[in-house]
Amino acid sequence: MNFRTKSLIAVAVLLGIMIVIAITINNIHTGGLTGRTIKCVCEENADCDDADSCTEDICLYPENCAASECVHKNIC
Repeated sequence: MNFRTKSLIAVAVLLGIMIVIAITINNIHTGGLTGRTIKCVCEENADCDDADSCTEDICLYPENCAASECVHKNIC
């Protein structure tokens, strides 16, 4: 086997390892390996509706699922 063939094989093996690592990291983040999924508290203000007309329902950080939270500001 010449140097070029060995180099191509090494590159292919390294690329394969990198792909496996990337897929594993993605599955961990999305809950694929643990069975858990990341659930957003809210994605918009309507998701925070507490049916109280004396509060303004606000979704904080809707763009960041893990950090999102509902705030109920008193307005009455």
